[in-house]
Amino acid sequence: MSEPLLQITDLHTSFFTDAGEVKAVRGVSFSLEKGKTLGLVGESGCGKSVTALSIMRLVSFPGRIIKGEALYNGKDLLKFSEDEMRKIRGAEIAMVFQEPMTSLNPVLTIGNQIAEAISLHQNLNKREVIDKTIEMLKLVGIPSPEKRIKDYPHQMSGGMRQRAMIAMALSCNPSILIADEPTTALDVTIQAQILELIQGLQKKLDMAMILITHDLGVVAETVDDVAVMYAGKIVEYTDTEALFEEPMHPYTIGLLNSLPRMQMAGSGPLITIPGAVPGLLNLPKGCTFYDRCPKADTGCTEHEPKLVEVKRGHWAACYKI
Repeated sequence: MSEPLLQITDLHTSFFTDAGEVKAVRGVSFSLEKGKTLGLVGESGCGKSVTALSIMRLVSFPGRIIKGEALYNGKDLLKFSEDEMRKIRGAEIAMVFQEPMTSLNPVLTIGNQIAEAISLHQNLNKREVIDKTIEMLKLVGIPSPEKRIKDYPHQMSGGMRQRAMIAMALSCNPSILIADEPTTALDVTIQAQILELIQGLQKKLDMAMILITHDLGVVAETVDDVAVMYAGKIVEYTDTEALFEEPMHPYTIGLLNSLPRMQMAGSGPLITIPGAVPGLLNLPKGCTFYDRCPKADTGCTEHEPKLVEVKRGHWAACYKI
């Protein structure tokens, strides 16, 4: 079996605030193979985006990667110098950020922003850079790309801005694309178009992808493997089919039960998981899902369960399985 393209091992990232240490990522491990898609799933505040930013080495102050490994083609990204990381970002590992309106520079045209990424990583002359920029906008389905390269972000709709972000991320044919909630704040029709676009480009460019989402409906249709995160840790990790056929962790079961279904129409309120994700500043002792879990008993408060292989290729962190 070949080595994974990306291997994350025991990743820890914290934010050191005046109130204390916020443990945002606590011992996350997973692997990603070439051409495959991994879904990072969980509620807001579970550590999904910080995990991605840690891989990209874009954790801002007061955050700091405490320990762990992020092996890309066998080399640890966490040991790279900043200059070495600049050569990797965009060229080999690219990221589509959660909100394009805040990620795009409002005072630069869309064309200039895509061209900057191309100029930085590819040895092309000015005319070739412009042609490549137009080609990328055409690739992501933006009409009249020769004209739209002169548009500023505020002149585009949310869906068009997201397409422009994707064009920028893919402009250098990266090996890995990290897509952080790529359909947030878009209407359902545009969401479907963006997801279809990303999947099509992934196959065309033979990329691996990490898709960060809280939408299990999206996960069911787009990813190969799923890592369910809760309170900074992975609590369940398996392939997509196994997760939907036989979820193990009570949190995963709760997420799946909360999905709206056609047969539930008019039958009462949606099923929810009571409570909220615990604050990462002062985590409770034992299982962090204890106070929301229908299976919990006093034994769950002694020690935090470790992620163990319950079945072949199916990992979960729970005492009640």
